[in-house]
Amino acid sequence: MNEINYEEIVDQLKSELDSECAIADKHGVVLASRIKEFSIGKIVPHSILELIAKHYEISKELNLKKVTSFAVASEDQFYLFTFSEKLILISKLDKEVNLIKFMPNISVFLQHIESKFVIQELKDFTRFDFSEEIEKMKDTFKTDDAKEKKYSIIKALIKYISN
Repeated sequence: MNEINYEEIVDQLKSELDSECAIADKHGVVLASRIKEFSIGKIVPHSILELIAKHYEISKELNLKKVTSFAVASEDQFYLFTFSEKLILISKLDKEVNLIKFMPNISVFLQHIESKFVIQELKDFTRFDFSEEIEKMKDTFKTDDAKEKKYSIIKALIKYISN
């Protein structure tokens, strides 16, 4: 499978659906975005991720087959969170947009993207040598001990004078 260019997908969504969008992985890390609140590398807020994680329970409580989207409404816009097993698609929409027409299209689009989703592996992983940092910490402890001993003489002198 080829790597997916998420930036290109977000650009396409902007031009075809006239909405700002962002794509995040299932852990909430934003992979591509045209929404300033969800810039690349940011994490989707924890409360929204919790809501998405509980979608099975919510669907059972409401006697629904499956919940695939949540909408958050503000004064002048909607934030639509459409999710699958591997991806979260975030859409920022004007209040004039008809969600009933928009949501099925975006769900199908997300399923299509997910079918091509590839988990990227770390190619360049380097080991970090902690020995230098450990030595610095040891040196810090040595100097702290010397300072405490030096000041203990002054403390003893002050106690003697004050008595």
